[in-house]
Amino acid sequence: MHLSLVRRTLLLVLFVGLTSCSGRKDTPAPVAFEEVRNNLFLRGNLTEFYEKLEDLEKQGYAYGEGEDRRALRVVFFGDSVIWGDCLTVRLKRRFHERFGDGGRGLLRFVDWAPTRLMDHQNLTRGGFEKHKIPFESFDVPPFPDLGFTGFSHRPSGPSATAIHEPAPRTPMSDVTRYRNYQKGKPELPAIPETQSPRNARFGTEGESWKRVRLILRAGDVHEARANLSYRTEEGQLETLSQQVEFQNSCRSVEFRIPASRRIEMSFQGRPYIDAMAVETDQGVSFSAVVMRGLHQAWLLGVPEEQFACGYREFAPDLVIFQFGINESQTLHYSVQGFSAELYERQLRTLYARIQAALPHTSILILGPWDRFLKQNGYFQPYEAHSRVREIQKRVAFEMGLAYFDGYQLLGGPEGLRKAVSRGLIQADYTHVTYPGGHYMADALFQQLIDDYTEWRNY
Repeated sequence: MHLSLVRRTLLLVLFVGLTSCSGRKDTPAPVAFEEVRNNLFLRGNLTEFYEKLEDLEKQGYAYGEGEDRRALRVVFFGDSVIWGDCLTVRLKRRFHERFGDGGRGLLRFVDWAPTRLMDHQNLTRGGFEKHKIPFESFDVPPFPDLGFTGFSHRPSGPSATAIHEPAPRTPMSDVTRYRNYQKGKPELPAIPETQSPRNARFGTEGESWKRVRLILRAGDVHEARANLSYRTEEGQLETLSQQVEFQNSCRSVEFRIPASRRIEMSFQGRPYIDAMAVETDQGVSFSAVVMRGLHQAWLLGVPEEQFACGYREFAPDLVIFQFGINESQTLHYSVQGFSAELYERQLRTLYARIQAALPHTSILILGPWDRFLKQNGYFQPYEAHSRVREIQKRVAFEMGLAYFDGYQLLGGPEGLRKAVSRGLIQADYTHVTYPGGHYMADALFQQLIDDYTEWRNY
């Protein structure tokens, strides 16, 4: 019997026993969306993730046993709100501080400003084709070249080499200025420095990697070879190679290596590379996937089996989605017949696909804070954004997903204006600044930890 089912059964027995002994009943769980419409947080199916966190802590901050020991995997998908690792780098640091550095997770073969990762060194200099969801894909056409994240890469030739290294934490001058300013303004939210990851051997410079995981699909041929060169902590250079034969769908390839500070990956053949991840064997592996200017549901254009295969092979333990600004603007202007009803159907289909592929993976939606559009010369709220927020929250509630409400956190339109004046939201009344991203990440992480602690102590 799965652990979550065992726990739910025991909790039910305990609840019944307490009720019969005490003669009272606890407050019943909400049964209608109206009862939770204004809640900051819905736990949803996070109990699946909490059980894994509890196991992680009990086993010395590594999940699993023996050769199966691994990091827990968190994948965060977002739009331009997380541009340049804004918000997500802070959430990564908080997870690592509390549970240990499980690695930088999914990497980019080709870096560009919106998708660059902080606290990481990508030394790749071209040589890979990048495939991504095109802008304005409102009719959600099929994307046969793409993997489960909405991206894929192909080597241009045998000399193409991806080179990555752990790196010291990326300094952020905006955050430093905010901290200095906040010292004289105690009414502003504090953004303290995060400490080194739990059990860190390299402080804040990133732990050495012990796993390199690839998810590949056939390109021009039915087989390819993946070649990995790595540099150990002692400075030794070693090489491993694996032959990959493709059949109907994707294939995962994993290299387990001694603790290493540099990897170089090349290929013979030209497979589609849907994912490359670097991990340790403990803590939390955190991935950030930026889909700037896109709708979340355009991921439905990835062929369904291709999409499911990628999720099954990478097997994230928690998937976080932060979207809404592009969808609400499209809805506001009624672009190509986009409607609230269509948006809701798309969300339900997307989440159902993930649940079908990974029924024990938790899904958390970071709901949008308010947003203003410039109308008649002034930045003003618009109804479509509120509609998108309500759809996201109702879908999460009805599908049993977790939800953290950015609107409730900031405090609606007045809270948005205050956040702009405090330097937490940019002057476009939409995007967070780096200090604002830190603030949002801290609030989300603290809510998760508080709820996890309450669940664990129940």
